[in-house]
Amino acid sequence: MGKEIVLLGAGYGGVSFLNTVIPYIPPDIHIKVIDRLNHHAIKPEFYALASGSLNENKVKARFPSHPQVEYIQDEAEEIQIHHHKVICAQQEVSFEQLIVSLGCVDNYFNVPWAEEYTNSIQTFAKAIKTRKSIDNLPANSHLVIVGGGLSGVELASDLSEQHSEHKITLLERSNEILPTLPERIQRFVRSHLEDQKIDVLTNISVTMIDEKAVYYAGGTLVPYDLCVWAAGIMPHPVSNPLLAYSNADRLNRIVVKDNYELPYYNDIFVIGDCASSAFAPSAQLAHLQGKQLGEYFLSVWQGKEYVAHSLKLKGVLGYLGKKTGFGMINSQVLLGKIPHVIKSGVLWMHKNHSG
Repeated sequence: MGKEIVLLGAGYGGVSFLNTVIPYIPPDIHIKVIDRLNHHAIKPEFYALASGSLNENKVKARFPSHPQVEYIQDEAEEIQIHHHKVICAQQEVSFEQLIVSLGCVDNYFNVPWAEEYTNSIQTFAKAIKTRKSIDNLPANSHLVIVGGGLSGVELASDLSEQHSEHKITLLERSNEILPTLPERIQRFVRSHLEDQKIDVLTNISVTMIDEKAVYYAGGTLVPYDLCVWAAGIMPHPVSNPLLAYSNADRLNRIVVKDNYELPYYNDIFVIGDCASSAFAPSAQLAHLQGKQLGEYFLSVWQGKEYVAHSLKLKGVLGYLGKKTGFGMINSQVLLGKIPHVIKSGVLWMHKNHSG
């Protein structure tokens, strides 16, 4: 294996890889980490950064430290595979081995002007921008959130607590919010949101968004003062050239081998939201993939056989404001204070043990 490793992205997958290999990096290995931020960001709490219930420092964590790991704060713009280099906004970085852990971007599903007129919580910078936009709204404004999945639900509930002076409407295209979770959770969460005076509208297929309204069902509209898009994600487009050496799954994620290497090109690996999996993209999945990739690198460095084990997700947890939550762990439904406490503990552990 090569000695010059470049890691694109220090999110959950990238940091998990680093934490796994750092205690055992051979002396001839050098790792360069390229990330747009100078810190690790706790992405599952970006909704709280946007709502204003958490400040920037609460969603930051230190990068893992090692003398053979170099951090480069820059924006990756292009992967030149045959030239073995990454083109960034400020420089070019050569690699012998490349790990792509770039995460995801908003998927607007070709809805006209959705990207132009909606706010986002997909990145650290966009979440801060959304918070500033919300803070500048006059009282009694109408906030519309498109997307009733985990991010949309958490954002709606937190906004209701932080900005009770505004009207909040949540739009979901499925028959119910949190469509992938059990009906018991759906009923509990919807009841909670409605108790918070949040309008929940389901079976809403958005057809267009302009500067004043969200349109659906043949021209029906929901006017807004600020709209947040939380309706879907897709792999970071910088990873797209790698599809020439693989295939795409139904979510356009890159199919990889058991060791996360491209099927038709050696020494390029993909983890996180860009990598195909039987599971939906999540911070938990990226963390497990990063750990497995680290174990593969260790096995090669140490001359041992690598045996890939099946990934097992523990479940899903969500916040409903600062006191209650919902979730499912090992098929057991949890509602109320307990899942809120568990998720708080999980996030605390990640933040305090990633550095």
